[in-house]
Amino acid sequence: MLVSGGKARGVRREHRTVLVLVPVALAASPLAVRAEADNTLPPVIVTAERIPGPADKAPVSVAVVSQEDIEKKGLFQLNDLVGIVAGMAVPNGYSNMPQTVGLRGVGVSQPAMAQAVGIYVDDVPLLRGYATALWDLPDVVRYEVLRGPQGTLYGQNATAGAVKIVSADPDQITGSWVSAGLGNLGQREARGLFAGQLSPDLSASLAVSRRANDGFGYNATRHEDINKLDATQFRAKVKVRAGSSAHITFAVDGLLDRSDTNTTNYPLNHENAAPRVSYNASDAGAFKRKAGGASATAEWDVGAGMKLRSITAYRGYTDDPTVADWSGLEVERYEISQQVRQRTFSQELQMVWRGTDLDLVAGAMLLRDRFDFNRYVTAFPLAAPAPGYTQALTHQETRDLGLYAQGHLRLTDRLSATLGLRGYNTRQDAANAFWRTNAQFVPTQQVYDAPQLHTSEHGLLPRVGVDFNASPTTFLYASVARGEKFAGFNRAAESLISAGVAARPEKVTTYETGVKLRTAPERLTVNAAAFYNDYKDYLASLSGTTVNGVLVTDTVFLNAASARTYGVDLEAEKGLTADVSITSAVEWLRANFRSFLNPSGAAAGDFTGHTLPYAPRWSVALGLKGRRSMAGGLVTADAWLQYIDQQFIDAANTAALRAPRQTYLNFALTYAPDGSRWQASLRVRNATDRAYALARSRIPALGIDAAYYNAPRTVMANLRYDL
Repeated sequence: MLVSGGKARGVRREHRTVLVLVPVALAASPLAVRAEADNTLPPVIVTAERIPGPADKAPVSVAVVSQEDIEKKGLFQLNDLVGIVAGMAVPNGYSNMPQTVGLRGVGVSQPAMAQAVGIYVDDVPLLRGYATALWDLPDVVRYEVLRGPQGTLYGQNATAGAVKIVSADPDQITGSWVSAGLGNLGQREARGLFAGQLSPDLSASLAVSRRANDGFGYNATRHEDINKLDATQFRAKVKVRAGSSAHITFAVDGLLDRSDTNTTNYPLNHENAAPRVSYNASDAGAFKRKAGGASATAEWDVGAGMKLRSITAYRGYTDDPTVADWSGLEVERYEISQQVRQRTFSQELQMVWRGTDLDLVAGAMLLRDRFDFNRYVTAFPLAAPAPGYTQALTHQETRDLGLYAQGHLRLTDRLSATLGLRGYNTRQDAANAFWRTNAQFVPTQQVYDAPQLHTSEHGLLPRVGVDFNASPTTFLYASVARGEKFAGFNRAAESLISAGVAARPEKVTTYETGVKLRTAPERLTVNAAAFYNDYKDYLASLSGTTVNGVLVTDTVFLNAASARTYGVDLEAEKGLTADVSITSAVEWLRANFRSFLNPSGAAAGDFTGHTLPYAPRWSVALGLKGRRSMAGGLVTADAWLQYIDQQFIDAANTAALRAPRQTYLNFALTYAPDGSRWQASLRVRNATDRAYALARSRIPALGIDAAYYNAPRTVMANLRYDL
């Protein structure tokens, strides 16, 4: 449903629009400078196969979002990549919401469970879907989005692919800078990057970011702005060299997020319903997140083409509190208050060997994850005389061990083969409990207690592929890969039976073939891939199903279906003139259930043939960018269009819940005076101010019909100074 950007009748809201100035241009690499002089597109180096190499020779579908695009386009959270990276879905649009990421119609599931798209920061895995979205740090040099199963090199829970957030080491940063900006809706930001060589063998860097706004929504009952962003981040790195063959990089990062949770409670069933307007009378929306981690990455060049690497990391987050109202109505219908805590230790040991005819990566990975979840719920059914109060507790300890190896063997000067295999063993020990409470959330009746739950899974994840250099400008590849996603026990289960269900891993086998073109005189790059996903043991939340012969009325997370997805990805860039180029990223996708568990047997419960959730048939990004010397400086301009086709958000393909087609038009302009340390930028997102009701929630028994909306038009101007 497309609705206008207007406000409800009688609602007054001040819109502050301030045009400011920004930074963006970072020091160009020598390769990029040479490419510009030769009138070619600069090469792109990625680490998709855990070995640095050119993207146009990597036998995998990988989308790369550069540092220049991150800064100019304001791509500071995972959802910002939707419509930029072909085939990527992130249903929750705000960074403090639990995030799920899907690729090619695979992967969108419950955020608190293991995810099908692995997210990595400098090769450190981020587990589950909390505290993964916001990476607004100026030392991020690129995003790499790998499509298709990446289990061999990146582990279980990379069934649909992986997103790599890559930051610069201190000795890769050529200068320091600070920036500040203002925008409409009370937007303000301050960012800085500081780096230096402290001694011949010691370098350090510090990246900081502060971002806030006055809110994208309005509460017409409390007369206050809501849906506010308030986040502060930092990352510090120290790199120590031990001679010419070894170094170790220490990193620590942190996030303090005091945004509010008024993101999904914009009612559609209110008489004065309007985009981004809520009527909740209570002060629901409190939120505080503390997140961060530390890592040590050691590398040793032992000679003869061999390198050893150790990556040790500890990460965690605490959400306390998270208070959210779902109805957005004056009379409370459903409110949650929860605390979430996660602590994760990871250790990876890796060997990389580059030989004349063989490149080999092998290693071992250990993950230990502790997850604690405490949720209080107030529910007021329309037919009930009084609200009900409950408390759900979940504790999970998960250990995952993986051993892997992948080799790229050159059979001839032009033909190569890839063989990879990962063996894994995952164990989860868990406890679930559920109480009924009074209004002060003091337990009054224990529904069940399941203190000792245990499950384990093991398996092999293979990858087989061939690639062929058809010419110096044309690269062809084909592959078959297997991915699995660990399921484990339900979270916040409401009955003893559902609490004790441990689902099997979700499995995907992907068949892919692709072509990559790169022609220098025409300044043209094309990356295209066709894929087919065979999807088994699809995980879904079902109610009214039978477990071990017993009817379960509450929701159970279990293996419910088999499915297939297939389609084509296409990404291209063409230099039109020496100063102007056009870009495109397109995916055509079909995704359907081949079978689906139907507990009731009724025709209405038969989802076979339905479209998978969050699998739009088309996603398109078109861009135009140019640069020109004028007015005593360098001007760069970008315009890009994002189109996301309509999509269902549930397996039942409920028409009323279908997300509408979305179209966004965006602009960015940067001016850097010659010989000056200053740069000024202007960025406009959603320039036509479209408002779309997304992620709709309908619970008739509670009188809930609400949605979250995309961000309105935002204008941000920024000024940067190079120190």
